[in-house]
Amino acid sequence: MTATFTVKNFIDTAQMKRDLAYSPADLSNAMMQQASLFAHYGVIAAQASRQVDTVKLLLESTEAAVYRRERETALQDGEKPTVADLDKRVARNGRVVNMKKALIEAKQIEANAKTATEAFRHRRDMLIQSGSTEREEMKGELAISVRTARDEAASESRNNLLARQKQRMKEEAAGSESS
Repeated sequence: MTATFTVKNFIDTAQMKRDLAYSPADLSNAMMQQASLFAHYGVIAAQASRQVDTVKLLLESTEAAVYRRERETALQDGEKPTVADLDKRVARNGRVVNMKKALIEAKQIEANAKTATEAFRHRRDMLIQSGSTEREEMKGELAISVRTARDEAASESRNNLLARQKQRMKEEAAGSESS
């Protein structure tokens, strides 16, 4: 009889890639979703970690049961097995091998989940930097708009002054002709 443990893969890598992506054109929405996505993948990482702990516990239990059975079988057959002999028998047992494979797979899933949460930390940093860059660009655009408005106002003021001076000169010229 070989025991099997079905390891659950908590992460859909294609969905994770879509969740990590964002458009600079929709930065506000990406920032609003960041916390919930980080929490979602953090929960997945915790589930994957729990799964590793569960598989470790089951592996230890399986090894102990197989060890006990192998020892009893050997004693019934009149053998006096050493600890090293029993350890070798336990290591080759199909149930133990299957549980070790499940542990390896569970650890890989846990590593993937931890990588996902780290990727969302990097995404947060990138969003912050993108937001900062966008604010600086907006400040620059605002400064240019203010400067342009100031230059236009000064130009209009200068044109109005010249127009008034020209009008005064016409009035003075017309006043001196009538006299």
